Amino acid sequence: MDIFNKLSNNNEINMILDNINKINKKKIFACHGRYHTYFVINTVEYILQSLSYSSKIVDFGKTAALLHDIGIIAGRKNHAKKSAVLASVFLNEYSSIFPDEKEMIIQAVDDHSKGINISSAIGAALIIADKTDISGKRLLHNKKLDAWHENLSNLRKVEINITNSVVAINFITTKEFSKPLFIEVHNKYISLPIKASSFLGCSCHFMINGKEESLLKG
Repeated sequence: MDIFNKLSNNNEINMILDNINKINKKKIFACHGRYHTYFVINTVEYILQSLSYSSKIVDFGKTAALLHDIGIIAGRKNHAKKSAVLASVFLNEYSSIFPDEKEMIIQAVDDHSKGINISSAIGAALIIADKTDISGKRLLHNKKLDAWHENLSNLRKVEINITNSVVAINFITTKEFSKPLFIEVHNKYISLPIKASSFLGCSCHFMINGKEESLLKG
């Protein structure tokens, strides 16, 4: 089937990936274009392959990852819903994909931001991948960073390793990184990977510089 490779060579999709950050430069702190998209694609592929999902499911997962933020070309607000609408348009070009398979991809895109209704392995993998791309490498330094994003500039790298039904997420940080600020501001970057990992039949452990940490607020 290989829908991902076909769509990844689509000129319109590539134009969107190359222009999302430029068009939204006054409204977003973090990359939602090519760098972020391919981090998510590669991470989704790793998660699904590590958990022995079929090549078809891996292809669908990578396709959802490719399309998950394209709606931001029309603005940041409600971007998951906008991305799902655009994803449907691009997926309509492929008669080889069954309606329920198309719906699975679209639903994963639509749900990736809030994780309210995780209903497939590709949706769960997409949430984990999207919510772990939070290192300083993703920041767009086109305006003064707020305290939250300034703290993320001290998060150098995020590593994911899956063994024995454990999703281990390791934050490589500088000594200036504030764990309390991280927990206070966006707890969803912890709670949603835990929720998505559970859907996949895994536990989720967080580490900071290789040391296991409890990061859930409260």
